[in-house]
Amino acid sequence: MATSDKFFSYTVDRININNMKISKVWDAADGSATPGRAFTASISQEAIPNDGDELSMLKLGVKGAVSTAAVALETFAGLIQPFTLRQGPDNKIVLNLDELVALMAFYYKEMPSCGENTDATGNDFLGGIKIPVYTKSDSAKQFLVQADRSAVTNIGTETVALTAYFDLAEANRKPIHAVRIAHTTAGSAGIETLGARIVPEGKLIGLIIKEANGFNDGNIDVSVQRIKILANGKKVAEFNNLSDHTPVEIEDYVTPLPIADLLRQFRFFDLRPAGLDAKAQELVVQIDVQDVSDAIVIIPVIEQE
Repeated sequence: MATSDKFFSYTVDRININNMKISKVWDAADGSATPGRAFTASISQEAIPNDGDELSMLKLGVKGAVSTAAVALETFAGLIQPFTLRQGPDNKIVLNLDELVALMAFYYKEMPSCGENTDATGNDFLGGIKIPVYTKSDSAKQFLVQADRSAVTNIGTETVALTAYFDLAEANRKPIHAVRIAHTTAGSAGIETLGARIVPEGKLIGLIIKEANGFNDGNIDVSVQRIKILANGKKVAEFNNLSDHTPVEIEDYVTPLPIADLLRQFRFFDLRPAGLDAKAQELVVQIDVQDVSDAIVIIPVIEQE
């Protein structure tokens, strides 16, 4: 039976409900009022049991108790740095918590549930974070997951919940590779060619760029003003940060909502449906730096072949 629920928008032709398996990975014990496993220290690498033919996605939720002073949602989202999913020795997803939210917004065009405390006596929440995987299980290469905790001032008694969704049988989904590349922009304004090629894992379907300095009502020069993609040295795509960024939420540069505050540091450049072949050609990114020496993160989103 199909449903149209906000969180389960699956239809009969997209999913075989009989074969689907949903398994808890991290949680508190049944009967507990705690909304997840204690996360007051990092969680070292742990195995996810292979409960189906394909790990389709993971869903993540975190909670932190606020004390002394309110903690903005985008600050709270610094709690995990990074979250890592591997299959055997191979990295599949390596992203910080706020970057996982950005990946969800880009890939699924959906927002997480969230709560931002404003009176210093409650909790901050981020939940329903969908992490695309769509990778076949392999008995010789188990799925492995870990979360490195980064302390957030005025946040305590943190919890984390993680669930694995196997065999959703969603059409036209390919394995996803999304690994953060941290970079400090050049010390002088102008065009900068990044040294590393896009990892040759498949088809590049998008670039997510996290920038330290973005547009606001008093600022027009940003960390990355323009982006170019070169294939074997030839320009095949060029983007303007303002005109070509793909909005994924209600953006307001003056009075944004909490989730927009979290996501406004990200710029999304969508190459779907065609994408660019990162295997058959060497893809390199050039950026036009207009706010120098900024810490940025580039996230190539790749469909693996």
